[in-house]
Amino acid sequence: MDINDIKNSWNSINIPPDYRHDDTRELLSRMEQGRVSTLRDRLGLISRNLSLLCFMGLLMMMPYYHDAPTLAILADCFFVFMGVCHLRNYRKIRNLNFSEMSVRDAVLTVGRLESERIKLRAIGMALGIPLAFYMCFTITDLFGDYYLYGCLAGAVIGAVIGLIINYRSNSILREMRSQLSQEE
Repeated sequence: MDINDIKNSWNSINIPPDYRHDDTRELLSRMEQGRVSTLRDRLGLISRNLSLLCFMGLLMMMPYYHDAPTLAILADCFFVFMGVCHLRNYRKIRNLNFSEMSVRDAVLTVGRLESERIKLRAIGMALGIPLAFYMCFTITDLFGDYYLYGCLAGAVIGAVIGLIINYRSNSILREMRSQLSQEE
């Protein structure tokens, strides 16, 4: 097909006069207000929120310094480490500019993001699971058996939330990879 044929077919497209631009207007207004988010922005938002959650964990451990200082110090070290790791990940994601990269570099960058997420998740689980057990047993020893049920319920709720966050992050990375593979 010749370029002139493509131009002629493009110019011959007839748009009905009653065509409404409501969808386009809504999208344009969202873009002007800065409410349209890219996959990169959504992935960065997840990392930012996780780092903020870790720093909130620091505040939540404050009451335990009096009764269980070892637990509070270990938990604070965990929250600081994971918060800094997620903040570092957020800054990496925020500084990405796929429009200035070649497709090959973008695919490699998404692959590195995936491997870094896997490493960060493995480190978090390797440090967090023993800490959660230690936390459950220490709090149960200090405050009684009924607190064990609360700790277990919190662990189940936390695991469910973690699985949801992991699913969202993986689906964003999968979507990034599929969009980049379409451009190749």
